[in-house]
Amino acid sequence: MKRIIAIMIILAALLPAVVNAQSATPLPSITPPWPIAPTHFVKFGPAAENLVTQEGVDFVTVGSLMPYRVNPPVLEGDMPTGANTNFSIDYKWQFMSGTAVLPVLRMPVDASGVPNPGAAPAATSNPVLHWYTTNEVSVKMPTTVGTVALTNNSRLVFNGTVMCDEAPGTNDLNYTIRVVPRPSIKINTADGIGVGDLEMISCVEDPVTFPTNSDEGALLIVDGYDVINVQFTLKRRPLGGGDATTVVNAQWIELTGKELTFPGAMFTQVGVYTIDILNVTDRISRKSLDQDAVKAVADVDMPPAGSMKVYIYPKPNSSGNVQDVEHIKNN
Repeated sequence: MKRIIAIMIILAALLPAVVNAQSATPLPSITPPWPIAPTHFVKFGPAAENLVTQEGVDFVTVGSLMPYRVNPPVLEGDMPTGANTNFSIDYKWQFMSGTAVLPVLRMPVDASGVPNPGAAPAATSNPVLHWYTTNEVSVKMPTTVGTVALTNNSRLVFNGTVMCDEAPGTNDLNYTIRVVPRPSIKINTADGIGVGDLEMISCVEDPVTFPTNSDEGALLIVDGYDVINVQFTLKRRPLGGGDATTVVNAQWIELTGKELTFPGAMFTQVGVYTIDILNVTDRISRKSLDQDAVKAVADVDMPPAGSMKVYIYPKPNSSGNVQDVEHIKNN
């Protein structure tokens, strides 16, 4: 299990490169691959070094479990062996949210390792002094938005004595982590929209677009940091009433920007369709090792179940549906 330090490389491993919003293709996974390889990490900025993969600030979602790593200053093959096994490397991991110190946790080895215990303190230190035995750790982020300050360093220890060390803190490296909200799709209550307004009318095999904050007269407000995906279930019942059947179950689509469009291929029959949004993710929340910690909350981050309705009717002027004009019979 291993590695992080910014945003975009890990995302390539979490999702397919393209998921067309006009198809209901399910995503194979929204969870990080286990174990996380070093190639999934990227150094903290400066962003100008590589606009695609490098960022000077790490963005994370409230409550997420985030992995961090640093390369050892001495390669494993260069470590002493035999009688010199008292040689070790310690790593400084200090995460501060305001004046609060965030606990440093071990790096989980797989999804079953969440939640995971605290990281092992270095022999010549303790968690208060922020020195640990591993170059890879994880941290549970605060549940409120804000900033976390990360301080990192490393040192060599032989027989309990710190070697080749300058004044404490002289070479500390400091980084910024920004904690941002969960992605969400909320009812546009600011403009007077209510649950009962989440209804649309469309025709067979036509796409259905719920107006969002990218449109005038928005019904929904989509918040997230680009590459937003929505998990949903679609059910249908006849126009005249009857039992509902499931058309699409817990599938994911990718939004085009912040446009919430459901493909026409799902609406092949007339009827009343209900859309339940189950989860919303973005490129930030998908970095969390614990996806349950960043899952959108029902009725807080999403409309209530069953509130999004679409009435699908036949197209009157389509082949087979055009009606002849009638006149009165000869008398």
